[in-house]
Amino acid sequence: MAKKDTSEILENLHANLAGALTDLLTSGEATTADLNVMRQFLKDNQVSAQPAEDTPFGDLARSLPDIENVIEFKKRSA
Repeated sequence: MAKKDTSEILENLHANLAGALTDLLTSGEATTADLNVMRQFLKDNQVSAQPAEDTPFGDLARSLPDIENVIEFKKRSA
């Protein structure tokens, strides 16, 4: 198999996997294991995001408790 053929096959595989994962997520039928696969797929492809106002991710970030108000950290002794 030529290098060009291999690259094209891998590109199509990547695109098809991304599409299948997107379809699964939007169907509402993704399991916890499926979500973990999606998370790892994004991580492996160096995809990251910062929460922005008026977005679902921003809403999620805003709903999380302030960790310093939830957990009392012990002070380190010198």
